[in-house]
Amino acid sequence: MSPYLWHLDLARTALALGMLGYGSYRDLRTREIHDLLWVASGAAALTIDAYELFTGTLGLTQLLYAAGFAAVVGLALWLLRLMGEADILAFAVLVLIHPRAPSYLGAGWGWAPIFFPFTLLSNAALAGAVTPLGTLISNLAARLRGVNLFERAEGVSAPGRLVLLFTARYVRVESIRGPPFEYPLEGSEGIRVRPNIWDDEAAKKAFSELKEKGYELTWVSSTLPYIVVMTAGYLLSVVFGDIMFRVLFTLV
Repeated sequence: MSPYLWHLDLARTALALGMLGYGSYRDLRTREIHDLLWVASGAAALTIDAYELFTGTLGLTQLLYAAGFAAVVGLALWLLRLMGEADILAFAVLVLIHPRAPSYLGAGWGWAPIFFPFTLLSNAALAGAVTPLGTLISNLAARLRGVNLFERAEGVSAPGRLVLLFTARYVRVESIRGPPFEYPLEGSEGIRVRPNIWDDEAAKKAFSELKEKGYELTWVSSTLPYIVVMTAGYLLSVVFGDIMFRVLFTLV
């Protein structure tokens, strides 16, 4: 492994950790991150990319493939409303920071992912999969304490109740923080399993109506601080590589 390339990859990693660290802090505090963070980080990433293109340690085709992958994935996630704008921008900039696997990753494990942007995506998805399990445990703990989770859920099917256990929390109305942290799943039409996270005013009105009706507990959907999840996935990527591929290769 070239010490020159190793130092460049450390610089890329430091840039990514700085961006994701500050982004995670803002995501947890306010769920809002100024676009300047992505612009500045993206400009720094492109500067390193341009330097590596000039020195020949990064191929133009490799960079274009990575950028194209980020664009396609970002557009798909946006159209499906699975990610917010900040999350998509963070992933796109992260791909520009790491269009290829860090050289130290292959040296440490003897194998580096062939297409590192996919590793970043798959490991972030894996890190995000832990959240529903935590939600389920929280709901089951409430049930063990004697809380009747489905006291007003007569119209909710068995599959719908299962979805609620994994994706929502049954909390005290007085403790609700509201948008952009929590969104209602209960209203005049009953309980639904998918929240409307695109209308904060409607969410605030729904929570106010629940308080006026005297409800003590209600189902809410908590927004996922996805930059935090992406940070966890990134750490998995730069330390262990592609987790799912490693598991598959181990089993096979």
